[in-house]
Order: sequence, then structure tokens, then C-alpha cells
Amino acid sequence: MTDFYVGYLPKAPSGIARKMKVVIVVLFAAATTCAIGFAALQRTYARSFFESGMERTFEGVIEASPYPTLISSPDVANGSPLRYLLVMNGKHGADSQVDAYVGKRVRLRGRLIYRDDQKMITLSGGSISALGDAQENQAVPKNLGEFDLVGEIVDSKCYFGNMNPGNGKVHRDCAVRCMSGGIPPVFATNDFHGSPAVLQLTGSNQKELPKEAFLDRVAQPMRIHGTVMQIGNTLLLKTESSAIASHSFRHPPEQGR
Repeated sequence: MTDFYVGYLPKAPSGIARKMKVVIVVLFAAATTCAIGFAALQRTYARSFFESGMERTFEGVIEASPYPTLISSPDVANGSPLRYLLVMNGKHGADSQVDAYVGKRVRLRGRLIYRDDQKMITLSGGSISALGDAQENQAVPKNLGEFDLVGEIVDSKCYFGNMNPGNGKVHRDCAVRCMSGGIPPVFATNDFHGSPAVLQLTGSNQKELPKEAFLDRVAQPMRIHGTVMQIGNTLLLKTESSAIASHSFRHPPEQGR
């Protein structure tokens, strides 16, 4: 006779109990496997950092072109000068803060933002003090050639670590406001010699690229033709507005996956 279970009985018949135990084990194993699989397929956050609660002191030479930059003194960077983009709190560039110190050795305070070898300092207001004129010879940019690169235009502050993720459509409105306020634009690509790279986006004269050339193209797949220059740990992509075009690919470039 077929087993039959009545809900008010204290126990189910042995046949039904065995079947239910098997079903429960199978469902638990399936749920666990699906959970692990979904977790493994998720894109991980990039290894980018913002030292929001730690103010450091830096020394170096201020450079204004193409964007405000601190070229570190060798003793600050363990014997090797580094280039730190400079920005202010919020969605503001640092041009007005550094204008009086271009070409001078300075000491300043700020909070560090970094992603791989890309570094940035959020300046503490009024913290720059001149130490003298620059003694170091300015580095000569190295021309790496012309490239057609596919990637995404992002704002450097959020992408380097102020927010995570700092790219993609979910970040578009924030990126546009940041770059409108003077945060330097960068081009994130997985296409530079087949490897991930972050390049500061500049005009052909190595000056700031006009905002109208890229603001309406943020958070979209783009193809850019231009000349890549290298200065220390910084890559520049010199281009024209006419050399920036839409491109189609399934997923935007994700650095640090």
C-alpha cells in the first residue's frame, strides 16, 4: 500500500521520511553549489584605495601641465621620484591652489589615493608652502608611438580609489560632475599592448583637452586614436576631439579584476 502522511501525526511514515531526507540533502547541495557559482562569477572590486582618515606630508616640485602634479622628492619616494596628480576635496581640481607654486619645490599635506602605480593627493586647503625653486631637471616625455585604444573615459579621482567602482554607467553622473569641476580625465583600457593601462587624456599640445570633447562620452565604450607619451610613472594619451569615437564591446574594461 502507498505510504500516506496525515499532517497531525507526530511522524511521517518511514518511506516518506527517507525520501524527504534525500530531497532535503539534494536541495541543500544544489543551493550551496549555486551560491558558490554565483559568487565566483561576480566581478570583484578593483584594488584601489583612499586614505580618508590619514593626512600625510609630501615634498616635491609642482608641475601644472597637463594637470596639477607633484613630482616627489627622491627621499619621499624611496629614491625614485613619483608623479602625484593633485586635486581638492569634493569635485574640484587643484589649478587655483597650485598656480603660485608652479616650478617650485614645496611641502604640502593631503590624503593619498592610489590604484596600482597611479597616485593622487587630495590637498588639504592652504597646506602648500614653498621651499625654493626647483633644482631637478625636468623629465623629458618619451614618445611611445601612435595607438588605437579601446576603453572608457573616467574621472581620475574616483577611478583611482575615491569610489569603488569608479567607472561604468552607474558612475556616469558622478564622473561628469567631477570632470566638470576640474578633476583630470583619464582613459582606462585593457588594450595597451594587450594589457590594462590608465592614461591621462590630453590635447595634442599636451594641454588639457577641452571638456566638450569628452563629457558626453563618459561611461561609454570608446575608441581613441592618439599618441602615447610616458613621463616617469605617468602615461599620457594626446588626442583630438575628432579622434574619439564610439565603440561596441560587451563589457567595459575592468582594471584590477
